[in-house]
Amino acid sequence: MTDTQRLKEHCDLRRLVEQDLGTAPLRGGRAYLWKCPFHHEHKGFSLAVWANGYRCFGACDTSGDALDWLTNYRRLSFVEALRVLGERVENIAPVERKCLKSPSEPPEWDWQHRAERIVSQAEETLWSEVGEPALNYLTGRGLTTRTIRAARLGYVPGDFRSWRVIEGMDVPCGITIPWFAADALWAVKVRRAYGTPKYQQIKGGNVNGLYGADGMADRDVALFCEGEFDTLLARQEAGNLVAPVTLSSATAILSSRWYAELTHCHTVLVAYDRDAAGEKGANRLLSLSPRFRPIQVPQGKDITEFYLNGGDIYAWIADALKEKQSDLEEPQYAP
Repeated sequence: MTDTQRLKEHCDLRRLVEQDLGTAPLRGGRAYLWKCPFHHEHKGFSLAVWANGYRCFGACDTSGDALDWLTNYRRLSFVEALRVLGERVENIAPVERKCLKSPSEPPEWDWQHRAERIVSQAEETLWSEVGEPALNYLTGRGLTTRTIRAARLGYVPGDFRSWRVIEGMDVPCGITIPWFAADALWAVKVRRAYGTPKYQQIKGGNVNGLYGADGMADRDVALFCEGEFDTLLARQEAGNLVAPVTLSSATAILSSRWYAELTHCHTVLVAYDRDAAGEKGANRLLSLSPRFRPIQVPQGKDITEFYLNGGDIYAWIADALKEKQSDLEEPQYAP
């Protein structure tokens, strides 16, 4: 019989939590303090963690020991949690912080409120006669009307070099891409018709989020794509296999907040573009954990090009997952 009490006594829970949330921002006596991830705390540091337990003194009042942390936060099974404790986690080095940004927070509520009104107006315009060229562009990239509506994509008409004042904020003209996650609007990016850079955003937003993060809640496999349109296409074609997400570009760095959201995923696929920037960005993610593994589309530069050339995204991802599973299985030897 497993002596769970002995395993917990030999685990310093503060070290365990540090692996998931990064270095504690504050310390008070024997307790380390973090923002509570269970209620997505924005202000303050309500989660207190001692060597043998934790408790949130904020909104959710959750508490527990090392096993509770592993099952509730990392979403491991009881057996998986015992296996982690048996590995003496206090001797495992935390993730190399140079590959992660510090925890990120959504913009202030006033910005979110005004930005969401802009998103709603842009949605309405996209589905009007004025938005027909933008809608044709999106469907031409392989996105269905259902996918476009679910993502709340929109359109701000005007010359690609122009900006409009809406809700008191400067908004670039083009296709709007709202970043919703964890009950917040983090940013509104805009895909311009021409020009460099191709993407702008409404000032005040925070693109240190993770686009598509809410989809990870009921998936144990995540797929990092390089951009939002690739992410939407992967979700449309293979959303029942993986949770597609993006940091918006190959140069963006994952923050420790969103890394923590990935702890329950047993596999994290990285499908960045076939170019130097994509390779560099993928390698940065791959350095975080053995759970991250690279995959590339069989043809084309990226997921969208692969799909538009007749590629089967579902079969490609399904094959990659089968290959991953076969790597984990023990070889069978004939007697």
